[in-house]
Amino acid sequence: MRLPLRHLLAALLAAIATTTAAGAASADTDCDQACQLEAAWQQQRQNALPRTAFYDAPDPLPWAPAGTLIRHAPADYTIGRATRILYHSRTSSGRDVAASGVVLVPPGTPPAGGWPVVVDAHGTSGIARDCAPSLMKDLYHGDQMTRFVEQGYAVVAPDYAGLGTTGRQEAVNKTAEANDLLYALRASRHLGLELSRGWVMWGHSQGGGATLGLAERLAHHREPGYLGAVVTSPAADLRTLIEALPDSSYLGGFVALLAQGASYSDHRIRPERLLTDEAVRRLPLTTSGCLNVVLTGYQDLTGTALVRQDFADDPAFARYLARNTTGQRPVGGPVLLLQGDADTVVPRAVTDRVASTLCGLGSAVDYRTYPGLGHDTGYGVTGIDDGAMPDILGWIQDRFAGRPAATTCEE
Repeated sequence: MRLPLRHLLAALLAAIATTTAAGAASADTDCDQACQLEAAWQQQRQNALPRTAFYDAPDPLPWAPAGTLIRHAPADYTIGRATRILYHSRTSSGRDVAASGVVLVPPGTPPAGGWPVVVDAHGTSGIARDCAPSLMKDLYHGDQMTRFVEQGYAVVAPDYAGLGTTGRQEAVNKTAEANDLLYALRASRHLGLELSRGWVMWGHSQGGGATLGLAERLAHHREPGYLGAVVTSPAADLRTLIEALPDSSYLGGFVALLAQGASYSDHRIRPERLLTDEAVRRLPLTTSGCLNVVLTGYQDLTGTALVRQDFADDPAFARYLARNTTGQRPVGGPVLLLQGDADTVVPRAVTDRVASTLCGLGSAVDYRTYPGLGHDTGYGVTGIDDGAMPDILGWIQDRFAGRPAATTCEE
């Protein structure tokens, strides 16, 4: 999950200013939900790049090994040198599927051995095709990607299959998302960009869960060059997180996204069994609106106005949440796990348990918490990914330098 509230706030203020300039009835007229929703749509359109035929997968898709490039093309995001990729990934059931993404490399000549690689697992952007980060001018995590590129790292940033490309995103499905991350890395090595053998992962929120999912796999199936993972505010304990969302002001749209996205992965999951009639009526927002649009469209629905009683106990949905929860199995490589005390999307208590469980399983975890840092930057709060960036960069630098990773786990 990623909640770029600073972007939404800017859009809302712009909408209010526009309304006032156009001759609103009074200077103190409130921007109601309809006004806010239009502002969110406006922000989405302003940040969008055209979805061209590049993203259309061949139909039928000829089978190829996972990680095989389908096509690639240069792109302009004002961050380093950018190449869009379309590549073969796999769904959670193992079906061949096309996935898109972008690879960024710094300007200039690579160091001996090639550009060190950071694989970026993004937070929730939405589940519609237009919600692919590579179709956004700011690349969704563009602020952080800029910092990586400035420090001399290449960034491999998949969109997750179903975003950008034809198909549907299997929301918070750790198997599908881990496939997209790993096979984007493999595909990037066929671009001739002089990438190093060594690589690390960074995942935030939904991407934190995806990163832990791939790290679980790497505990048993090694990938050459893997050096470790940075995980910030991970959506790991899915049931605990989703049960709290209906009672959280402004976060109900996450439930709609996850219910709809989970149904794409498992047809036994029926959103109408999880959501109220009114919440189901608004589900079309998820088929074209990205995160801010969906959150705004659902912001007035909480509690029993949003979800049916005991919705998380629905058998198919409960199994899905349990199957895709991370942080309960050993992970490969060292992990830097970061959490803000002021996070209201993924509370610290949840990540505390993840850290404790991973340590108990023998994983190498360096767990750090930060007073005052929230989930994302906005409304006067600095997000964990911004506030902890010096520590993230320092830890990654140490991995590529071959220094031993510290652990906060008790011996």
